[in-house]
Amino acid sequence: MSQWVTHRDPRWYPEPEVFRPERWANNWQPPKGAYFPFGGGPRVCIGERFAWMEGILLLATLAQKWFFRVLPDFVVEPKPVVTLRPRGGLKMTVSIR
Repeated sequence: MSQWVTHRDPRWYPEPEVFRPERWANNWQPPKGAYFPFGGGPRVCIGERFAWMEGILLLATLAQKWFFRVLPDFVVEPKPVVTLRPRGGLKMTVSIR
């Protein structure tokens, strides 16, 4: 299954192309199989739990002291390779909180 296609399916996510982190508020969960960033089944990524812990700690640590904003005219273009990343990086301003 294609994560790219499934994670952008309007049946599971209203306005799937819009960044809306509040979707996940109040422990909301998409239907089983509609979100699988680490694969699934018997071949699920062995590092999934570590990656979630590491990501949460990293974001919490950075967000304590810094505020990040994407430049107003910058358009994020996805670059699907082995992992999904922004083509050309992210053009941002960083300011201290």
